[in-house]
Amino acid sequence: MNETKPALPTIAEEDRTPFVDALLELLAWQMKRIEALEQEVLKLKGETTKPKIKPSKMDDDDNNSSTPKKSERTSKADSNKTAQIKIDETITIQPENIPTDSRFKGFGALSPKVH
Repeated sequence: MNETKPALPTIAEEDRTPFVDALLELLAWQMKRIEALEQEVLKLKGETTKPKIKPSKMDDDDNNSSTPKKSERTSKADSNKTAQIKIDETITIQPENIPTDSRFKGFGALSPKVH
């Protein structure tokens, strides 16, 4: 499989006929098909194939982006949600059984009153 494939010959424009153009097009199609089949064989054998690498998006202009960044979306959503919450009363509920080796850390069971 490490054989080098011959390149398509360059034919001068005056030597090209519709038949020669059709043959060159057929050769190019066959070379693409052979490459795809070789990749399929490698895939079926479990060997590595050529990786499909997406182009870098670092060059994209972020200023033209109409969607806000994730940090901007979450901060707006959080502030809107907390502005709508109305707390009538806060009740402290003591647990029934407290282990003897436990200690109070300054936070705990605070919940709004259930109606």
